[in-house]
Amino acid sequence: MTHNKTYKILLISNPEEEPFCIKEYLDDSIIITRVTNIHSTSEAINELKEHTYHIIFLDLGKPGKAGLTKLDHILSFTTAIPVVILSNQLNMAFSIRCLERGASDYLIKDSLDTFTVYKAIRHNIDRRSYIHALEESRLRYSRLFHLSPQPMWVYDIETLQFIDVNAAAQTKYGHTLDEFLSMKITDIRSTDEIPKMLKTVYETRKNLNRSYKGIFKHRTKDRQNIDVEIHSNLIKFNNKPARLILANDITEQLKHIKAMEAQNKKLREIAWTQSHVVRAPLVRMMALVNMLNDNFEDKSEFYLEQINKSAQEFDQIIREISEKTARIEFDD
Repeated sequence: MTHNKTYKILLISNPEEEPFCIKEYLDDSIIITRVTNIHSTSEAINELKEHTYHIIFLDLGKPGKAGLTKLDHILSFTTAIPVVILSNQLNMAFSIRCLERGASDYLIKDSLDTFTVYKAIRHNIDRRSYIHALEESRLRYSRLFHLSPQPMWVYDIETLQFIDVNAAAQTKYGHTLDEFLSMKITDIRSTDEIPKMLKTVYETRKNLNRSYKGIFKHRTKDRQNIDVEIHSNLIKFNNKPARLILANDITEQLKHIKAMEAQNKKLREIAWTQSHVVRAPLVRMMALVNMLNDNFEDKSEFYLEQINKSAQEFDQIIREISEKTARIEFDD
């Protein structure tokens, strides 16, 4: 199967060794390559400054200290390109040292064939791409997490230990990062809230993929209690299941709501007073006016009409005030 992509290979061969031709192992019907062959690491670095390569094959010949120096020289310039070591012999200790220093693979030249070389090219390039994507993902996470203006932290779902805390949380709660990392999430809870929190943790353990949102009381380092809205999601942290928490301080918001509730209570009291206490004597006055109207002489009729009219207006005003009060309460 022919791949349209051309893989650019930099071969750094040892001039003291018999020339190694990697092209002999490459079949254009399987993979299309363009090989550039040079003989020193300094030339290789100059070449890497000028051109882009997908993979580097470093022919070290015999294992030895000089080969490690060459590898270190290449890796000091670039870690983004996979470096595959080619050697004349298998030396377990030397191969491990190469891999520990940053080499992607270690191949013995006498055991190479087309499939081995093809696999080394594809595997090491794809693996390096995956590692690069993972590093980019971690970098995005780090930026999102550590630069977020909202307090955030990650905790171990088994031990409840803090394992990462952003700067906003450190500022909000007053603990340093080292202090946080020595604490559990129970340490920032109000004592009477811990049973509620542990129940929530237990429920989220039963369903690890469950997202959670709730309101809790937290405690800062200076012993202030704050009301916090929590958003929780499962993540993988260092290959272990953990919970990512975003905390939103809603203390002032809840104070405002309580103030509005208190205001509504007063408005209800005013409405009740208007509709019952004030209207009661008004109703009695209107009844007396009707009685007087039945018993007074004609010459007093005008005055009684005026009193009755005023009472009716008074009643209408009270009704309007009561209706407005009810609407205010409903809107809030």
